[in-house]
Amino acid sequence: MFKLNDPLDDRVTINGEEHPIYMAFDNVMSALETFDDKELSESDRLYVFLGIMFHDYDQELISSLDFETQIDVGKQIIDQINSEPIENQPVDLEGNPMPQPKRDGEQLVSFLFDAKYIYAAFMQAYGIDLIEQQGSLHWSKFSALLNALPDNTLMRQIIDIRKTNLNEIKDKNERKRIRKLQQQFSLENKADSDEEGGDTYG
Repeated sequence: MFKLNDPLDDRVTINGEEHPIYMAFDNVMSALETFDDKELSESDRLYVFLGIMFHDYDQELISSLDFETQIDVGKQIIDQINSEPIENQPVDLEGNPMPQPKRDGEQLVSFLFDAKYIYAAFMQAYGIDLIEQQGSLHWSKFSALLNALPDNTLMRQIIDIRKTNLNEIKDKNERKRIRKLQQQFSLENKADSDEEGGDTYG
C-alpha cells in the first residue's frame, strides 16, 4: 500500500534474509514484459523476470535458488507491484491481469500500445517527462499518478471508454458513438495483430 509516512524500501525475503529489488517504473514494465515471450519456458521467463527485478544487486543469488524458491520470490515481487495496481487491476505471476468483478478481466491499459498517450498525459497533467524519469521514478509513484490522471487527458478518456458498459447507455446515438470509440481503442484487436506481443497490464 502506498503510504506517505513509510519509505519506499523495496525488499524481498529469501531464506530469512532481505534483499533489495529495483522498482523503477520502467524496470517493472520490462520485467512484466518477459512473461509475453512465449518462446521461453515458464521457468526461463521467471528467471529473466527475477534477473530484471534484482537488476545488478545479486544475480548470483538468483542462479543459486531452486525453482520453488524462485516462485516464492516472484510472488513477493508481484505482491509489491500489486500494492499499487494500475486501475485497481492487479497482475498474476505470469503478468496477466487478474479478472475483476463486472469487468471480466478486460484489459484497460497497455504499456506498449498506450505508451504515447501515457507519456503525453504525464506531461500535460504533471509536467513529468517519463523518458527523463526512467530509472528513477518509483513504480508506486508512477501507478498513483497514472490512476489519478485528470479527465481532460486523452489517456484517462481512453480508459473510461474501455470501461464503459454499452448496456448502460440508453441513448442510441451515444451508444453507437461509444461503441465506435471502443473499437478504435480496443487492446484486444491490437494484441491479436501484434506478432511479438507486448507488455500489457491494467
